[in-house]
Amino acid sequence: MRTASAIGLALLLVLPAPAASALQKDKDKDKDKAKKEKRFEPIENLDVDKLGGRYVGIDATYFLEIAVGENGQLQIMSVEGPRRAKLTGVHLDGPNLTATRAYDDGTTAKFDGLFVDRILNGERAFGVLVSGIRIELDGLSLERVFYRFTGPGE
Repeated sequence: MRTASAIGLALLLVLPAPAASALQKDKDKDKDKAKKEKRFEPIENLDVDKLGGRYVGIDATYFLEIAVGENGQLQIMSVEGPRRAKLTGVHLDGPNLTATRAYDDGTTAKFDGLFVDRILNGERAFGVLVSGIRIELDGLSLERVFYRFTGPGE
């Protein structure tokens, strides 16, 4: 009887190993699927005349409206949820965009952006990566937001 018990115990110990191995392989596959490729590539040779349009951020209430004026001068409006700001002192140096946000209430803040291609899982999207901002949305605090180009202004 001890032999039968020993064999039964040995089978219990041996049989789960392949099942555990299969389970581990499934977990590894899920981890591979969960891995996301995300990077930003600065656009070095910008055609300023083609920058005009709407760029949407974290949701539809966060966007940039860019118009190209005479001599390639950029005129930019930033909408950040309930706040609006006109960008003044706009300076474009290659893909780097700097300005000052002048809000309707008279306050100002620095604006730093970078025209980029965002590569997300192999798909490219053109836009502006804005840093140095603070957005509190649904318990999430963001200090860098990608504003995706959605088309010509409305």
